[in-house]
Amino acid sequence: MVDDNANIIDEISWSSKRSIAALTDRLEGLQSGTLSPEAKTLAERFPDAHPDSMAALSDPEWPELSEDEHSMLSEASARLAKRGVANSAADLDRRLDMLSGATTELRAAWGTSEARCVEWAGLFLPDADLDGQREQIPEAIADSESIDAAATALGLQTPGHSPGEQEWIALRAHARGVMESADRLKSAEQATRVLAQQYVPTLSLLVGPLGAAKMVTLAGGRERLARMPSGSLQVLGASGAMAAHRRGAPPPKHSPILFSLPQVSKSPRWVRGKIARYLAGKCSIAVRVDHFDGEPWSDEQIDEINKECDNIKDRFPKPPKRR
Repeated sequence: MVDDNANIIDEISWSSKRSIAALTDRLEGLQSGTLSPEAKTLAERFPDAHPDSMAALSDPEWPELSEDEHSMLSEASARLAKRGVANSAADLDRRLDMLSGATTELRAAWGTSEARCVEWAGLFLPDADLDGQREQIPEAIADSESIDAAATALGLQTPGHSPGEQEWIALRAHARGVMESADRLKSAEQATRVLAQQYVPTLSLLVGPLGAAKMVTLAGGRERLARMPSGSLQVLGASGAMAAHRRGAPPPKHSPILFSLPQVSKSPRWVRGKIARYLAGKCSIAVRVDHFDGEPWSDEQIDEINKECDNIKDRFPKPPKRR
């Protein structure tokens, strides 16, 4: 305890047995803003005093640590960092962010790889329906011993040209990679669904678990999403459209997440903004129900929301007249 002139008024030393484990616990408490037992005692003795959270950093006269104390502090700091990493596994926001990010990356990689596989196989299978048989082509290539066997599996004519031995090996390996990527994508999506339904059940029921997970991730966590105005939630993730709006383009009416919902994407263009605004308001309420431990919504409540979306379309059957 020091006065305004840096004179020591009172002092209490850490007199108990010192260890790296005990020091780690103390550092964790200080990191969370808790006073040490000695500081609490001094605070009780001097109720008008103000604790200095910076401590040694704000006092040039603070005694230097000994070599052993420096060693203990370094080891305790390392342990504290490891403890923080371990504790982050309990943070569902972080876990959902990892799963959602992994799903997005896997989907992008799988989509590119699948398109390459289908186009590559299409060079040798000219009568293949590259759209209608898109899912079957990689599987047929991966499971066949030759391009002729793949054509037979797909119900196609024997190709007039065949890839060389090494080219076929490369094509089949690529097709097998597509199948493996699809399996990993399904696994990541299923894990995301399960975690989102546990963490934000009401929001997941309203926009689907994958959409709910994406919303939480884009907002930076469930709490930030729960405190976000519905207007901001309505355009959450539409950063490109917002940037264009700042350059003079019309403002976005919905985010990619809301547009992926059939209530918005399958509606006439002149009511999409109205439906998106209505759904954004409901999403804002839903995530607050989840975050503040409210009663999760039922399927009947979701049906009422969907009926209101239909009512909005019925109230505006024709586009507004342009002025």
